[in-house]
Order: sequence, then C-alpha cells, then structure tokens
Amino acid sequence: MSTIEQEPEREHDQRPPTVLDASALVEVADRVWVLPDRDRVPHVPNVGIVVGDRATLIVESGIGIRNGERVLEIARGLGGSRRLYATATHFHPEHGYGVQALVEHATVIYNEPQRDELIEKQDIFTKRFSAFTKHLEEALRGVEYVPPDIVYSDRAVLDLGGITAELLHYGPAHTRGDQLIWLPRERVVWTGDLVEERFFCIMPDADTKANRWIAQLEAIEALDPAVVVPGHGAIGDAELVATVKRSLTDIRDEVARLAGEGASVEQMIAAIEPQTLARYPDWGNREWVGRIVERFAREL
Repeated sequence: MSTIEQEPEREHDQRPPTVLDASALVEVADRVWVLPDRDRVPHVPNVGIVVGDRATLIVESGIGIRNGERVLEIARGLGGSRRLYATATHFHPEHGYGVQALVEHATVIYNEPQRDELIEKQDIFTKRFSAFTKHLEEALRGVEYVPPDIVYSDRAVLDLGGITAELLHYGPAHTRGDQLIWLPRERVVWTGDLVEERFFCIMPDADTKANRWIAQLEAIEALDPAVVVPGHGAIGDAELVATVKRSLTDIRDEVARLAGEGASVEQMIAAIEPQTLARYPDWGNREWVGRIVERFAREL
C-alpha cells in the first residue's frame, strides 16, 4: 500500500471542467483526431480518437460520466458502429474517470499496474479532486470503479484495421501505471502527464519516480515521434519532450551538486526553486518545483 502525500498548496481554477466539444476536433494525422484541452484548462486532458477500418480507439475519457458520454458521442460520430476500444494514459481522474459511460460500448484495456493503482487509489483521488471546487465535485459525482476487460504487462498491440496502436508501459514515473499510446506508422504518441506543455511535472505521491521519469522521456524520444500529444497543453513535436527532460535534468544535476556539498533538502529547495521558476517564467504548476527537488533528493 503506497502513501498518498499531501498536495502542495495551490489555487485551483474555479472554471468548470469543460464538457468536450466536437467543434474543437483537430486531425493530427490521417484518421487520428485530438480533442484539445483548449489553452491548458485545468483538469481537461487531450483526448484522442483513432479510427481504423475495423475499430476505433479512445484515448482518455475525461473527468466524470458526462465527459465520458460526450467522448462516446464524438467517437461514434467519427467511427460509426466500429468496435470500440478505450484506454487512459494513467489512472488520474481527468484522464479516465469518464470510462463509466463506455461500459457496454467499449473494450477497456489497461496495463496491470494501472489497473492495480486504480483499485487502490480511485476513491482517494475522487475525494481529493472533488474537494478542489464544486464543479469538480459535480463532475465526479457517481463515479465508480470500472474493471478493464483486457489487462496487459508491458506491451499490447491493437490492430484497428489499417492503423496499429501500441500500448506501452515502461515502468513507474508520474504514476505506477504510466502508459504511452504509440501509432508507429503515423508517428503519433500520447504521453499522458509525462509530458505537459509549459507545465512543471506533477509528482503526486510516493509512487512517483523522478529518475525513472527522465528514462521514460528518453524512451519517448527513441520512438522518434512526429506528433506529441501531451497530457495537457498544446500538441507539438519531439521538442516538447526535450524541453520537459531539460527541466528535470537541470534540477537533478543541481540536487546532486548541492548534495555533494552537504546541503539539506530545505537548502536545496531554497536554492533551486527560484532559479527554476525564473528559467521558465510562463510555466504552470509552479507550486510543484519544490516537490521535484525533494523527490530527486530522496532518490540520491
């Protein structure tokens, strides 16, 4: 059983979670669509819909049943009556707690650690997110655990008909069950929150692994993606991955240097946090920089 740590103090956005709108659809490759999060709206991920000749894959179902219903509606509009698969990049509420709306419509597939983490933590994270704002409480009302239909270990391959999707699990980083969704022919990858555009990395609990996070980013780079769909923020290319990796390696290297000089974790945070915030002045999640420093210090 892992320890769920206290989240850093932050001002949670008071806007309601966006109910996804089909008019926002963007086609990033042939028959590969993204419902973008629209200017980094909190608690709204980049949702993917991939339509093959025989089946449609949904990547992320949004936060709560209402968003899941909208994702289902849009996926049916694009893919008709084709068989539906659904997955999420990781277990957090805005990424997968709309899956309840897909029961009896889609085959749900997760990796084993993601499934286990969902069982262990779904109620905890539902309560945590519901406490942020009344809108999130309303969005998450009635959400229950939905068991996956298919569970895999490290890699699963879905033949959608003319499009192949690979579901890849390389180990823990942001969560225990982080999952990449990779379309090798189209060179499109969904990274989940391993990559976010102009956001500092969120390290929510003791299962987060900072050094493994860097290794995961290197694995994404090795795929040589042309299109990178981050968990949140604007769609980009491999430079998105490189930028996040630089932000983490800079902190890691400075932690190692200060540790060698005998600095305490508190002294490390005091030294590294202001210089990191100054280096990335337009990035969100600024309250997490101290947690990143602490995490690397723990892993020395």
